[in-house]
Parts: sequence; structure tokens; C-alpha cells
Amino acid sequence: MGEASSAHAAPGRDLRVQSGDAFDITAERVQTDYTQEQLAPPKRGMAQRQRITASYKVTISNAKPVPVTVDVREARFGLWRVTESSVPAEKLSATEVRFRIPVPANGDATLTYTVQAES
Repeated sequence: MGEASSAHAAPGRDLRVQSGDAFDITAERVQTDYTQEQLAPPKRGMAQRQRITASYKVTISNAKPVPVTVDVREARFGLWRVTESSVPAEKLSATEVRFRIPVPANGDATLTYTVQAES
């Protein structure tokens, strides 16, 4: 990628740099389930709420001759939580979750997870 510096990154913080599209590490994300249900209002006279539950499958392929760890990140808004996951979910902020997936050399790994959100 070359050499560069940035005076705007705080020490110990992640810096995201888009350097192009990887061809040896690829991912495919598929939504496998989706449900939506109405919830009773929290108090009389308030609007109804809804709960959405969505499940996903992410297949990551590694064409490199060495194993890698891939961060899968997803942005969510509102009141949400990961209810099931094949690997530990790390809530980075009120809007972002991260899954760290080890992928073997010349192999594949699969992440499955379910997210529930209320509005």
C-alpha cells in the first residue's frame, strides 16, 4: 500500500483506511430469516412499538496460504442486541457491533448471527 502518516489519529485508536478491494479475502452476507411483530405500548396512550428479528450468514473465503482473522462489522440504529451468534459479538458502540472470525489458510469460515431491534 505504500507509506503515509496521519497526525489526526488518537494513540491506541483504530484508523480505517480504504486501500482497494481484496481478491484473496472475500465475504458473502445473506439474510436467512426476518420477522416483524407488533408490541404493546409501554404505557396507555403511547404508540405501539415493533420488534424486528433478522438472521444472517456470512461466509468468508481465504485464498492466502496463511490463516487470517477478519473483522465483520455491522451498523445498527435504535435499541438493538445480538441474540445469537456463532462467535462472540463485541458491541463497539451504540450503533456498531464487531465479530472477529478466524479463517484458515486456503479455507472458509462461516459466521451466523441474529439481531433483534425495537422501535
